[in-house]
Amino acid sequence: MSTGPGRLRRVRPATVAAATALALLALTYAVSLPAAWQRVEARGGTPSSATFHGGACLLGRCSVTFSVAGERVTAELPVGTRAGGHGSGDTVAVRYAPGEPRRVVLADDAGRGSVALVLAVPLGATLAVLAAGAVRRARGERRNRPAQAF
Repeated sequence: MSTGPGRLRRVRPATVAAATALALLALTYAVSLPAAWQRVEARGGTPSSATFHGGACLLGRCSVTFSVAGERVTAELPVGTRAGGHGSGDTVAVRYAPGEPRRVVLADDAGRGSVALVLAVPLGATLAVLAAGAVRRARGERRNRPAQAF
């Protein structure tokens, strides 16, 4: 639809909200899927003992240092790591993917429950976006119905 030369087309707030919701949804998947895959890879990985370095683990800002074949390796833990109760300098059990010691997870986070929890975040976000779209559509259909006379 052309509005003519020099005229700006009005953007509806609902369109902006939908675009923002879809962008956030894509970001949620981009962060959660690799974190879940890293946990799956490490499930059968090599166990090791490591020194924990604190930070915001839920956001992927904590790391561990451990030895692999006599060499010290410092690796970041994935997004969504549950490190409650661990302080900086604590010794923790980790698992790392064979041949890739930088892909490490806490041993407690390598189970199926942790993977399901990480994947529940994008699933919940998807359901919220779908519910919001259904409500918006239902409201639009209600407005378009002709008034009934009794």
